Amino acid sequence: MAGATGYIGSAVAERLAEQGHEVVALVRPKAGETRAVPGAAEVRYGDLADPASLAGAAADVDVVVHATAPSGDEAVELAAIDALLAGGAKLVYTSGIWLLGAGTSDEDSAPDPIPLVRFRVAVERRVLGAGGVVVRPGIVYGRGGGIPALLVAKAAEHGRGRYVSAAGQEPAWPTVHVDDLADLYVAVVERGEPGAVFHAVGEEAVPLGAVAEAAAEAAGVTGGGVEAWPVGEASRDLGAAFAEALALRQTVSAARTRKELGWTPSRPGLVADLAGGSY
Repeated sequence: MAGATGYIGSAVAERLAEQGHEVVALVRPKAGETRAVPGAAEVRYGDLADPASLAGAAADVDVVVHATAPSGDEAVELAAIDALLAGGAKLVYTSGIWLLGAGTSDEDSAPDPIPLVRFRVAVERRVLGAGGVVVRPGIVYGRGGGIPALLVAKAAEHGRGRYVSAAGQEPAWPTVHVDDLADLYVAVVERGEPGAVFHAVGEEAVPLGAVAEAAAEAAGVTGGGVEAWPVGEASRDLGAAFAEALALRQTVSAARTRKELGWTPSRPGLVADLAGGSY
């Protein structure tokens, strides 16, 4: 499993191990370092930026779960995918809902990516063409991490809830709790059909005003209200591409995923988790 020490990957590795799967963690090599990874039966070393290092690391496994942070470089990503596919294992690739762009989408919708994730169109095509599986998580939250933690930090910094807004429009985020996401990966590893796309979305469209208000509550900020943060201003702090992503208004369905895999998200929603949960 690539990314077994990350926010998403660690939850997935833990759940796979709990369900009786033997997890082999792929981690970046560091001089003179050996380490254990929670949930992993074995640790192997390789770097997705060095495809030659992946051949041995991905050998003799039945499924490769790719859950690392993306480099954003299409050539690097494709080379890594080709190396991970070379051993013949089923590949489960972690993409994301930003590839779908603004508006309403489901698993059959054509990609309409924002610039930040445009590289993923070619990567998904390569994975699916080789019989791999694509998982597109919504905005991941829970366990005090993910992008919502940024909203908590910004609320604490500015004394009020804040959300990035383009043209005065309130964004909406498709979301998924990290533990529900981990459950889905187990189902995909065990039953996901080759060439399939699955959406990991628990709530289809959560208004960001409510999320920002809950983030302020999590930060211990009271009485400050909620304000829209213009995307141009946010770009100076967060970078233009990331600010654009945060300002998206999306509604994303996972109806087919739920039906085909019997996946039923059950954890608290994003607003509830911010207001009284892990943050």
